[in-house]
Amino acid sequence: MTPATAQTWVLRPGRARLPDACSPDVRGRSYSVHVELRLPDGRSEGVLISHGDRHAGYALRVVDRRVVHHYVHAGIASTHTSTALLPVGDWCSAELQVRREGEGAVVRLLVDGRLAGGGRLPMLARARIGYTGVDVGCDRGVTVGGYAAPARFAGELRRVTVVAQGDQDLDAVAAMLLESATG
Repeated sequence: MTPATAQTWVLRPGRARLPDACSPDVRGRSYSVHVELRLPDGRSEGVLISHGDRHAGYALRVVDRRVVHHYVHAGIASTHTSTALLPVGDWCSAELQVRREGEGAVVRLLVDGRLAGGGRLPMLARARIGYTGVDVGCDRGVTVGGYAAPARFAGELRRVTVVAQGDQDLDAVAAMLLESATG
């Protein structure tokens, strides 16, 4: 049996949300989110990418020049914040790396390629991330992290690249039940 390969999505800000059926499939697997951004000033905040809502999902955003990661699954909310500040005025990168370990994961946050924070997720979603799809540059509707919608990013975004690894471990029964219940 050939191991599954990585899948890559390159996303850009737009006027509409990417439907869940077309969204990056990061369920039960290792993945990374790499964002190319520019903060024109120290007050530029907002959501870089969000997928899902307060019941199940993840978001990556900028708060006080720090990268903040929110993840919610099975009633458990986790937040990770970078210790390093994003630079002002120049293009830079923010990256989230999630490495699956058993049912949970290890999280790393990077600023311009340097480790800037992290932690653990006790459990990864293995059946569905959320129903609301992906937003780039904002979070429309019910937000993942409890911040006020639409939380538009006040800086500039070049692109958001999501890479999902081939180590996916799904709960096939739960996924089937969810899919049949939602049409």
